[in-house]
Amino acid sequence: MTASDHYLRPMLDSGSSRVFNCNDRALELVQDSAPEPYFFKMKKMHGIVLIKEAILDAAGRDANDPIIGSKLYIPYNQQDVYEGGRSVFFHEKRLLEVLNEMLGLRGASPEEQDLQHDVKMLGILDRLPSLDGFLMRDALELEGITANDQYFEVSGDERAIIRDFVRQKFKPLVRRACGEGATLSGKVTHLIDKIWEAKDKEALAPLIRAFHFPDDEALAIFASWKGINFYAFEYARAKPQREQFGLWIRDTWSPRSFVPKSELDYLKQLRREMSERLRTHWNTIESIAREYESVYDRFLSTREGVRDFIAFLRRSREIYWTMGDALSKMNHAIHCWDKVSKAYDDRRLPADKLAVLFDLLKTILADTKRRSESAVVWQ
Repeated sequence: MTASDHYLRPMLDSGSSRVFNCNDRALELVQDSAPEPYFFKMKKMHGIVLIKEAILDAAGRDANDPIIGSKLYIPYNQQDVYEGGRSVFFHEKRLLEVLNEMLGLRGASPEEQDLQHDVKMLGILDRLPSLDGFLMRDALELEGITANDQYFEVSGDERAIIRDFVRQKFKPLVRRACGEGATLSGKVTHLIDKIWEAKDKEALAPLIRAFHFPDDEALAIFASWKGINFYAFEYARAKPQREQFGLWIRDTWSPRSFVPKSELDYLKQLRREMSERLRTHWNTIESIAREYESVYDRFLSTREGVRDFIAFLRRSREIYWTMGDALSKMNHAIHCWDKVSKAYDDRRLPADKLAVLFDLLKTILADTKRRSESAVVWQ
């Protein structure tokens, strides 16, 4: 493995919310003799790594489709994903062709049924802006699929805390629609459950009418609002790690030993370019979080605030995907920085390693709207 590969390896770690490394997780569980080591029905499907990336070629996609897609990377050698492999976006017509070629999925009809089930799972995950364990598990569960919890890096207690946070955000809107005398029982609890599922338009009709949601967008609004609350929770929870990363960039990033001025200037340039991209995503998510907090508070306290909050919710699908993209990129960058830098005292890296790290972080933090080069380029 080259030095560059060593520092790119965190790109495929499951610790990032942009990566679901099914390949490595399955190998770990099999080696540990776990009773239920698999995520998909087909064992061969566990050779994939799922990555959220900008879609560089939007041909054949609707203009309103998100420009974030799910790329399946299939390594030639499952023991070392960096020996090369094939990749394909989930939405591409050649998806099954690539899976057949790489995993040898052609076979009898029972296997074909399992493949349909597993492709359905991938389709559900493709509809998410990021690959956070909570969102993945919840999305699959709402489609009637009980997935292996060992792949989700989120405990039952943690899920309960997040779920309670999100449901508490739903409560005032439901009470407003049901009348001031409503309590958290019966109809209110039922409607909160239905908002969470975001499937039953008839059950949600009182809320849709009360807040004048477009009928054809109502379910998407509720689903996206749930996602916005999740990302708001994650943004607040990750503040310590985010600030630690920011302080390192500002104060303690310099190489661990003396370097010539020309080399130091080059490192400063890389740092500046990376910092600008980080600042863009940080400002994006901070701006949305503040706007949401402001309109939500006004919704609770003033009659005029209802109008502004409903207007915010009508933009919820776009906001949901924007939050997910910005937050997961920051999460991915911080994860890679932590994995690489913690091996050194005070996180002071040698100059050559620092250059590789800055370049890696700059790539991760590329602006999705510019459809920049893929963060992980495969054949």
